[in-house]
Amino acid sequence: MPSRNPSPEPSAERQSQFPTEEAQKSTGSGVIEISLADSVPKQPKPDDEFWLEDGNLTLIARNAVEFRVYKGPLIANSPVFRDMLSLPQPAPEHGHPNADPKSPGTLCHRCATYTPALVHVPDSPEDLRHFLRVLVPGRTPRVTPDDLSFHAVSACVRLGHKYEAEAVLQGALGYLKKYYVDSFDTWPRVDPPRPPAFEAAHAIGVVNLARLTGTDALLPAALMGCCMLGADELIRGFMLEGETGDGARREALADAADVGRCFAGRANLMQANTLATLSLFAQTLSEGCTRREVCGAVFLRLVDELRGHERVVCTLDWFKYWTDYIDGRDDDRRICAACYKMLQDREKVQHKDIWRRLPELMGVTVEGWAADGPAAADASATPAGQA
Repeated sequence: MPSRNPSPEPSAERQSQFPTEEAQKSTGSGVIEISLADSVPKQPKPDDEFWLEDGNLTLIARNAVEFRVYKGPLIANSPVFRDMLSLPQPAPEHGHPNADPKSPGTLCHRCATYTPALVHVPDSPEDLRHFLRVLVPGRTPRVTPDDLSFHAVSACVRLGHKYEAEAVLQGALGYLKKYYVDSFDTWPRVDPPRPPAFEAAHAIGVVNLARLTGTDALLPAALMGCCMLGADELIRGFMLEGETGDGARREALADAADVGRCFAGRANLMQANTLATLSLFAQTLSEGCTRREVCGAVFLRLVDELRGHERVVCTLDWFKYWTDYIDGRDDDRRICAACYKMLQDREKVQHKDIWRRLPELMGVTVEGWAADGPAAADASATPAGQA
């Protein structure tokens, strides 16, 4: 159950009573935040997108940005917001825009109906904006893009989990599951799994989201994506939305054990690819081979020339096609159709077997992984030296 930390706070005029200096802290999602106090507290500024004059709820994100929205959709979708907004609101102080100047400390009867509830939240303005886009209307109509950004999906997962907005949470997780799949047959195998608008380093954030929500099915493919990163990028992570410069906040893997899994996973993937390559080019011919002497010589050359193609053997990209190497070495197609088809079948077997073992290679356990079933048996073949 997520913590219900946010609670209604006094009006903006009393913000100076709130702490303006925070010690270094971890958000629990791999983000390390350090904020320094300004000498004079700043007045929150209205958000450009979510500021509705007739809105009945004001959300202040990190004492920096105010969002004026309708509270109905938040109450309907989030038990946390429903509970927060059920608490009594403090009356505006004398001098507040909604206070009656003739009667200090009381509300003007004409405006009381339109006095918005006020809630301070510790979320970043960028995160809150993404979250609100799913639930409430803004100043301009929006059409949901097909290719969501990582920052939008991440904010919806984290805030949906935090505020118990189940529809938001499951919608965002469902989007991730479309790409970080648990079925080999639904993965296009062009690159490590990731949505079109995500960068490679965002696999780090997906691992953190999987850990936060207990969505283990995302872990094997996301950890594999982390294995493809350079060591520096894996350790430092990626820059958060809205951050710039050398001192920008970054998101790294929240669990140190996952860092270790990535380095071990790199070695495991390399070994798996090497063994699969040797199995692919085993010196056996198809039982239906029509020219054994020719195909036998081609098989020997394919194995011999692997020494000069380390990108085929010593690579993390185990999901790339070995048939590209075969086509490049046998461009005049001397190998018979039956043997070529056998090599294609072997490739599928090896790829599927690595995918089936991916949780083990990444050091995690996922129930129901690789529901496609175990790797199929190798294609019918006979030793290359036999006639």
